[in-house]
Amino acid sequence: MSAIDRLVEIDELYDLTPAHDEAFLAAMRQASSWHVERSPVFRNLSRKHGFRPDDLRRISDVSRLPYVFVNAFKQYEILSVPREDIVLTLTSSGTSGQKSQIMFDAPSLDRGLRMVERVFESMDLKRPEQLVNYILFAYDPEEARMVGTSYTDDNLTNLTRKGKLYHALRWNPDKLEFEFRPAECYAKLLEYAAEGLPVRLLGFPAFLHRLVRFHQESGAPPLDLGQDSYVLTGGGWKTSEQSAIDKDSFIADVSRTLGIPPGNLRDGYGLVEHGIAYIECEHHRFHVPAFARAFARDVATLDLLPEGETGFLQLVTPYMQSMPTLSLLTSDLAEVGGNCPCGRKSGTIMLRGRAGTRKNKGCAITAAQLLK
Repeated sequence: MSAIDRLVEIDELYDLTPAHDEAFLAAMRQASSWHVERSPVFRNLSRKHGFRPDDLRRISDVSRLPYVFVNAFKQYEILSVPREDIVLTLTSSGTSGQKSQIMFDAPSLDRGLRMVERVFESMDLKRPEQLVNYILFAYDPEEARMVGTSYTDDNLTNLTRKGKLYHALRWNPDKLEFEFRPAECYAKLLEYAAEGLPVRLLGFPAFLHRLVRFHQESGAPPLDLGQDSYVLTGGGWKTSEQSAIDKDSFIADVSRTLGIPPGNLRDGYGLVEHGIAYIECEHHRFHVPAFARAFARDVATLDLLPEGETGFLQLVTPYMQSMPTLSLLTSDLAEVGGNCPCGRKSGTIMLRGRAGTRKNKGCAITAAQLLK
């Protein structure tokens, strides 16, 4: 088993001990050597920054790894394997806008899927014996199977035994576009509530927000979906008016209206370019698993910032061998810290917004247009 594969299977994902750090360093040395040898882009970047894989001796050295700005993958196809080795290509945005084309060879895809499974298992969200009904606030994969969020959300239904599945963003063949049908989605929600099985609501929170309002406007009493039901959102806290939904109010409103415990509402953060799932704990903080590291960089100088200060989020992981995405600088503003009340010892990420004045048309914003 390679150093990268050993890291993927490491015990206690959120217990960042010296042994975890050593395993991460070994995997990063292996991954960076791979890309230096096979990617002219990463090799030239490493030369420019005077970086060599053997420079990764201490965990603090990881922040020195040359990073690629995430938007580079919207402009260029940057591979570290032959094109014929690619088994899956995912895009980072919805049906319009500038897209990243992220290409997986078989080892990268297998590792990525395994890491997602391990993250949800470690957060006690994998229940293989439990029969669950699903509403996915995501694009119907029959029409958008190559969109990263659609692929991810559909894959999350494998965490339990699957009952009924409903994709809330439906393809309209007459208009040749996706649409959200609140009345149809609400009827499905009532059907699930009457059936009594646990329910999982996945995907863009703006559509869940609209569904909750639809129920409230009906005048019906609150539902009781139960202690084993979960909300797993991801994709941005935006309404159709592009104003931010207050997160605490959103959690309280959904919990009260649907009868789901507040601790069972978990947001997720991720990028198709990065592939790691960052999932909130019961205290609604994103935790960094053992196979990734996160840093914040000053928005003016790009210097590394200490814990607790807000800057551009840099994300590092070694699992991808098909593209040199091992160190990415994002346009998201975040604070990286620790000491979460849940007791997990890993670092945490607190998102603080997106830098710049130009609207970045990613998955969430593209989908939010359907609410107008």
